Amino acid sequence: MIATMNPADLGSMGLIADDPFISDDPVGMPSLSNALYGFDPSGLANRIFRLLKRYIGATDDDLKMLTLWIMHTWVFASLYTTPRLLVTSILPGAGKTTLLEWIGHLGAKSEMLSAISSASLLANLADQGYTLLVDEADRSLRKDNPLAADFIAVVNTGYKKGGSRTIQEPDKKHGWKVVRKSTHAPAVFAGNNPDLPADTRQRCIPVFLYPSDEVEESDWEMIEENDAEYLDLRHDLPIWAETAASAIKPRPTLPESVKGRYREVWLPLARIAQTQSGDWLDTVRRLSAEFVEQAKTDADLGLANDSPHIVLLKDIAELWATQWRTCTFVGSQQMCDALAYGNPTQWGDQQPGGFGRLTAKRLASMLKKAGVEASRNRERTKRGYRFTAFAQAWKTLKIWEALKLEPPTPGTGMGADADASDGSDTSDASIGSTLEGISANISKNDSEPERLEHWAATLSTTADIPDWTALSSDQLQAIRKVKHTGLWLNKTTTELSRRGITV
Repeated sequence: MIATMNPADLGSMGLIADDPFISDDPVGMPSLSNALYGFDPSGLANRIFRLLKRYIGATDDDLKMLTLWIMHTWVFASLYTTPRLLVTSILPGAGKTTLLEWIGHLGAKSEMLSAISSASLLANLADQGYTLLVDEADRSLRKDNPLAADFIAVVNTGYKKGGSRTIQEPDKKHGWKVVRKSTHAPAVFAGNNPDLPADTRQRCIPVFLYPSDEVEESDWEMIEENDAEYLDLRHDLPIWAETAASAIKPRPTLPESVKGRYREVWLPLARIAQTQSGDWLDTVRRLSAEFVEQAKTDADLGLANDSPHIVLLKDIAELWATQWRTCTFVGSQQMCDALAYGNPTQWGDQQPGGFGRLTAKRLASMLKKAGVEASRNRERTKRGYRFTAFAQAWKTLKIWEALKLEPPTPGTGMGADADASDGSDTSDASIGSTLEGISANISKNDSEPERLEHWAATLSTTADIPDWTALSSDQLQAIRKVKHTGLWLNKTTTELSRRGITV
């Protein structure tokens, strides 16, 4: 059995090494780091990730960001910047406060702030290196709160090493004295899309939570007494932090697009990731590039602040209950077209702001914030969404009760391949592979414009039309009106021109 040694004893043993995280001996002898610490410091991130996954409802990518951010609270004083964490959700009961509790328990010393009472208190906490955990940030940081500006000033100046703020403190002899406090400290905002200034939001890494029936309840009385994974991490993290400064000093490379403030946000996590075994550094590189791309997309599409995510979830539910009741999978473009037709002022050409029709990219960006992930159909020929992917969000928001609709049961009566209960089916919501299928979805009076446009909106790809020559001219015109992309226009133009109709 190998005894646990204090890293400070290395010198007396003549075992000083440039890198304390020495890999395992190839013949199977325990690593020097295991002997020194009693655990493998390069495996800490994997252990934290596994623990968080048991208790927090979020995507694996967001849990990995959380893992590295928690580790950075132990060594932030050795880092040039400390990125802010923005914990939010569009769904109630997602566990924002629970996550703050986990950060408080696994991170270095912290202070939970459900209200802001004093700028002096904030500066003193930051000066002492506390991680500032701001709960209900959408309320406490409202613009009509006179102390909100002071807190934002502390957070913004404390983003970089050397940041400070001058405050007044009581003095027995002179009444008041002016002192300068360091503000360099980690900070977390948790709330329902808090109204943060643009420069503060740019310093934040967002984490989107969603309610999940698969996570365990965070019963802290039981966790602090019986959860061996948690107790071991609470013991090991301070030990890791004592000697981590040299390991995180090297500056890893990030993708070329991650520069300026984006690099300042992600470099601290990359420095932590490079000390961990596995693909942690590659994950940070991928997520940082996606972060930059997403930030630009959100700005272009008007999603940087508030956006109508709940309206989107309701509209999709209504479409599934009326148009796609037997379908377990709907393609992204088909969903966008149906939404644009059904609610043109929200998702179509009539929406304000000049953002244009809803695109598959914007759809994915909005749904991801509700914990709804895209997938592919069984043949892997089409990207879209399964009915089951929306179940948790709809349940939490009580969508079916609000719409006063009976939830559909996709796949029933369609054979074994259409059983949506396990999410394995990908029965596409298409108009059908025959003209009989098309006719069944439109009015007998196929010259009725609204019915034809409704039918056109349900088409997913041009392959849904097996014989373009069999379509009526009114059907072709309806497709042109609803669809605006090149292939649809080419197909309809060719067929209408063949009939001598100029478009």
